[in-house]
Amino acid sequence: MPVIDPRFIDIDFPSQQQYVFGYTGEVDDGRMRTRYEDAVDIIPQSKWKDEIARIEAEHSGIENLVTRVYNQQNEGSCVANACSQAHEINQARQFGRDRVVHLSAISLYQFIGSSPNSGANINDGLDEGTDKGIVPLDDEANRKLFGAIVMPNIGFRTKRPQGWEQVAAQFSFDERYIIKSKAELITAGINGDPVVVGRAGHSICYLRPTYSSSSLLYMYVNSWGNWGTAAGNLQYGIGYDSDRYINSSAGYCFAIRSVKVPDHLALAL
Repeated sequence: MPVIDPRFIDIDFPSQQQYVFGYTGEVDDGRMRTRYEDAVDIIPQSKWKDEIARIEAEHSGIENLVTRVYNQQNEGSCVANACSQAHEINQARQFGRDRVVHLSAISLYQFIGSSPNSGANINDGLDEGTDKGIVPLDDEANRKLFGAIVMPNIGFRTKRPQGWEQVAAQFSFDERYIIKSKAELITAGINGDPVVVGRAGHSICYLRPTYSSSSLLYMYVNSWGNWGTAAGNLQYGIGYDSDRYINSSAGYCFAIRSVKVPDHLALAL
């Protein structure tokens, strides 16, 4: 069981100095999106405690698959950061932590936001992350793999490199499902499926449920850099929501169960 710092339970995001408005809600655009409950067997509430206890005894929580904490700085790109984080977690789960290609959240945010601080809705994050994908982050490791087809994590006005379409498409969402109930949300966490959630003008990446005494909490990783508490391999970046926020977050969010990566990276395993 993680050591839970009570200072980071039920954070009122707008009261934090790092807060930048970035989550504009969900848009019912009529696009067909598959429900999580239609693709996965839902775990009954009577089994939640036992399943969570098993995860913690095995040290198999997906907080151990987070290879970095994003930092959106002063841009309203939280939805894109949460989406990119979910992609990286699935990369680690599918191919191993040492195979993760870090991603540029701003390359996704440019398609779902209209300005550096406009914010975005999570449906657009889901759809554009599926249809267009995400460009790799501009770092030394990725330059060796992708040359100049990389982008920074911040900088809404950053020019896209030539050839970005082909590379971004190789880092897209594969299995993805919307969630509209608490049972789906808890099941996703127990199954190790990261969930992109929005509340109070901010978006975060839910990791998994846990308990503090007898109270249910949901662990998440934020995109505010050196903020939050420790968990897994991380020294910071983690917060927790109690039932009051879990219930509201479960009204609409989405889980990512698998992602695409370039064939040469997958085949190198």
